[in-house]
Amino acid sequence: MQEAAHQQNERRELRKSGVDTVPVVRNFRQVIGSRDMSLMKKELYQFLHLHCGFIAHYNIHGFQETYAAPTDFADIFIRHFDEDHRYFCGNYACHEEPYRESGYTKAEIKEAFFRIVASHKDAIERWARDEERNHRFAAFQVLRKEFEHEEKSIHIVCELCGEEMDLRIEGWDHSKGVPDNLCCLFCGHPIETEGERR
Repeated sequence: MQEAAHQQNERRELRKSGVDTVPVVRNFRQVIGSRDMSLMKKELYQFLHLHCGFIAHYNIHGFQETYAAPTDFADIFIRHFDEDHRYFCGNYACHEEPYRESGYTKAEIKEAFFRIVASHKDAIERWARDEERNHRFAAFQVLRKEFEHEEKSIHIVCELCGEEMDLRIEGWDHSKGVPDNLCCLFCGHPIETEGERR
């Protein structure tokens, strides 16, 4: 009895590993591993919208574009294969039918998708967060350059210690000229305020 159960488990494991050779599964693994929707082939696109709860988005190009952004990829696309999420599209009775001539059912292929996403989910979430942060930081840099010139400062050089500094004094009315009574931040020596405004 135990021997039969052991053989059945071995066959099940062999079958699980064999499904990875099916082209649609290989393509799915490629898309997930690279986080690149442009690598999706037509067969995978059709499998996803016919059996995995996705809408077609008109065509493969619309589908790829919809989930191309890191946050859409991480927060929507992979969630269809994440059992812990409300978008999860589980297996139904109709998925027990064979998939083409692969020798596997649609359910077995979806199970392979679930395993692939489970092994990449944490890395994809980190990648999406990092990409979003990089995007915001790049936007910040552009805005900073755009508005930086509006915050005028005084460039001064201390005659005693030779330190150079740019001072920006908040609340200071630039129209009244350069303020008096400035001292070096490094040595405390009074500074003549001939500094130029920048």
